[in-house]
Amino acid sequence: MGSLACHDPDADRRLRPEPLSDRLSASAERRPTGSVRRFGVIDVLRFFGLARRGVPRPVAGPKAFVRWWQRLGAAVVLSAVVAGLGLALAVAVWVIVLGAGFLLEQAIS
Repeated sequence: MGSLACHDPDADRRLRPEPLSDRLSASAERRPTGSVRRFGVIDVLRFFGLARRGVPRPVAGPKAFVRWWQRLGAAVVLSAVVAGLGLALAVAVWVIVLGAGFLLEQAIS
């Protein structure tokens, strides 16, 4: 099994090349420093999950790790699944035993 991947915490600080659309719009209209950025249609669609977003690059190799709260959440979910399946199995056995007892009593009387 390979190493586990997580979000690279330094990825946000690295310089990324600007998309071509940003370069074209920036060269066409120069905004003064401190101006308010307007949201376009694509930004609204991204907010509602209807347009694609950039995916953060996963970390692989010795820097890859799973954070403690991810482990804790996984343990809680796993415990809930095991408890739920155990409860469902116990209810199924109880219904079968109860039904068998009822049928046996009906057969005797």
